[in-house]
Amino acid sequence: MEKSWMLWTFVKRWLLALASWSWSLCRICLLPLIVTFHLYGGILLLILIFVSIAGILYKFQDVLLYFPEQPSSSRLYVPMPTGIPHENIFIKTKDGVLLNLILLRYTGDNAAYSPTIIYFHGNAGNIGHRLPNALLMLVNLKVNLILVDYRGYGKSEGEASEEGLYLDSEAVLDYVMTRSDLDKTKIFLFGRSLGGAVAIH
Repeated sequence: MEKSWMLWTFVKRWLLALASWSWSLCRICLLPLIVTFHLYGGILLLILIFVSIAGILYKFQDVLLYFPEQPSSSRLYVPMPTGIPHENIFIKTKDGVLLNLILLRYTGDNAAYSPTIIYFHGNAGNIGHRLPNALLMLVNLKVNLILVDYRGYGKSEGEASEEGLYLDSEAVLDYVMTRSDLDKTKIFLFGRSLGGAVAIH
């Protein structure tokens, strides 16, 4: 059993090194492949060009998909609500990433029985940019709102990735279930754009 585990560890490290080397090779060889194909043609060179482009796109898919830096101050400044009861909260995910949340409290009639909406925002910006929409929901729906900044967004640590977003959503839901001041039987998930996929997960 010990030998098979050691063998698997060795194979895993070797495969990771091979993938990293292949990625570097794709990046370095793309331009010479294109020039050579332009001069001499050939189906093998065309296949290698497509493989190189696919490798580059695969490596940069997270950079192409997530925009936590737009607008440019999104990682530096997160607007906070004024004149409304709220909490600025930091929680940890299962893999140790620190996430920033804002809990907006409804304080009207029957506030103790108000539902709670977990708000998963869209791709660019941070939770502070969603405050106008969240405040309208707070007033019109008479609910508590928890706004979530994913990893790599706003004041949350880490870098955005699909798997990371799933871990973030699970951590937020686990956190809400630990709060004794929120009605656990009335939890709703709201996702806008990218947040829709996170809420569905």
